[in-house]
Amino acid sequence: MVSRIEEESVDALSSLDQKLHVKNFIWCEKEWPSLSFDEFEDEEDVPVISLHEILESKKGDTYEKLCQLMVTASATWGFFKLVNHGVASEITKNIKLRLHEFFDLPMEQKLKGGRSASLPLGYSATNPDYGENLPWAEIIQLLQSPQQTLGLAKNVLGDQHQPFSDAMSEYMDALDKLGMIIFEMLAHGLGLPDDFFTKHFTEKDSTMIRINRYPPCPLPEKCLGLGSHSDPHTLTILFQDEVGGLQVLQNDNQWIGIRPVPNSFIINIGDTLEAWTNGRLRSVVHRAVVNKEKRRLSIAYFMSPACSTVIESPPQLITHDKLYVPFTWGDFRNQLLIQKRVSGKTALNRYRLNY
Repeated sequence: MVSRIEEESVDALSSLDQKLHVKNFIWCEKEWPSLSFDEFEDEEDVPVISLHEILESKKGDTYEKLCQLMVTASATWGFFKLVNHGVASEITKNIKLRLHEFFDLPMEQKLKGGRSASLPLGYSATNPDYGENLPWAEIIQLLQSPQQTLGLAKNVLGDQHQPFSDAMSEYMDALDKLGMIIFEMLAHGLGLPDDFFTKHFTEKDSTMIRINRYPPCPLPEKCLGLGSHSDPHTLTILFQDEVGGLQVLQNDNQWIGIRPVPNSFIINIGDTLEAWTNGRLRSVVHRAVVNKEKRRLSIAYFMSPACSTVIESPPQLITHDKLYVPFTWGDFRNQLLIQKRVSGKTALNRYRLNY
């Protein structure tokens, strides 16, 4: 029997031609979250790494130690928190302000920047393509492209687009620089040439940003902001506000809430980097839960190499069996467009070798 709450309309996530109700967002029972948004471990969850001592100079014992720490965190958890990262707080404060201003606009205005049926780029209220298990979120998804950002901003904001456009461009430029530092450190810690990864990221047309704003949800015990998945890309740099919601699957059987830390980023390994390192670095399943009281903003920056890049582990990382067949990022991306929805690690498993 459908409850009164389930029959309530959800105006914040309904497009003009599709009126949605809470019942449309209820997930299958096996996906219902057992942890609430504000349940965290008593002790620290994922490792915390500070770049404070190495931003000016990358040489020396401290740099070596931090590179090894980053590799260990990525191999054990697939996640770590980055503090003292060099991205000015003014940049993150500004992007938060501009994004909330955007999401607060009337739905009719936001949909002027709506995604197309063929390409999941632009604005959308939830993701009606999924049909069921709808994410409880408003979404902006764009490639790392000044032209695309400008196009969305002009379509939605007209002559008033400049503050939004500038904030987005400034934020993505800052995160691209940070991502290159992380790639160099991971390569160094793995004993690879420092430019092993970065040389494939000079083109930005495969890197993308996805912003989710999760409104308060009247039925958080049966809904999800984002279902369990691993990120197909190479590296994710996530900025989240002070409201909890990110949960990571540890040892394939226990969900752990990731406590927000002010002015930090959550870094996680993507499927592509797991394959590239022959499983040495792990992409880990995670999800986003929602709550009744507070809206939550998350900004995920997904770094991916040029489409022609062949993802194949170097010989020095193949200490036992080779785990994945070589593939190009372009092929992987095309498969993702066909698949539309990633669940668990289904995206990467198609390239896994079976022994």
